[in-house]
Amino acid sequence: MHQKSKNKLIILIIFLLFAIPVLVAYLLGSGLVDFEPSSTKNHGLFISPPIKVADYTEADWVNELTDHWTLIYRTAEVCDEACLNWENKLHRYNLTLAQNADKLELMVLAEEFNNREEDPYQHITKVTTKGEKVLNDMFNDLSTQSLGSGSGLYVVAPEGYLMMAFTRDNKPEDIIKDLKLLVKRKG
Repeated sequence: MHQKSKNKLIILIIFLLFAIPVLVAYLLGSGLVDFEPSSTKNHGLFISPPIKVADYTEADWVNELTDHWTLIYRTAEVCDEACLNWENKLHRYNLTLAQNADKLELMVLAEEFNNREEDPYQHITKVTTKGEKVLNDMFNDLSTQSLGSGSGLYVVAPEGYLMMAFTRDNKPEDIIKDLKLLVKRKG
């Protein structure tokens, strides 16, 4: 093969190395090729578009949602024994993160909280949403994507956006896997 032919071949190969990825990206992005991966890494449902919690309340607690991941259990009712069981679940999810546990804050939102003689979960932030109509309406609507009947289990990103909901079908190990992936995202 002559030098001139070799040079043309090298130029063609270099062109194809750059052109093929662009062509594939265009085809996948345009919808001409119907490709969807068979599975994703996440088990929870992405909230689309993400919801900025601060847009629904002016309460001070909303400032605690930034700079870390937050796992929120929300109930539209008074926080009673069932709510205490959820606090236990939140606590256990956090324990499974081991050295990354400090990257996840825990929060319970409820209409009201029953007075307890002892609170075994003092590290869980408890917020009363009584009188927060706009916030409660948003969570009631969002609960259809989560546990239903006004209840839900949600993840808030470090930027303060509700971005993922877990459903009744999510097993604890699925929730733990998602939380482990999320807390690795921001160090």
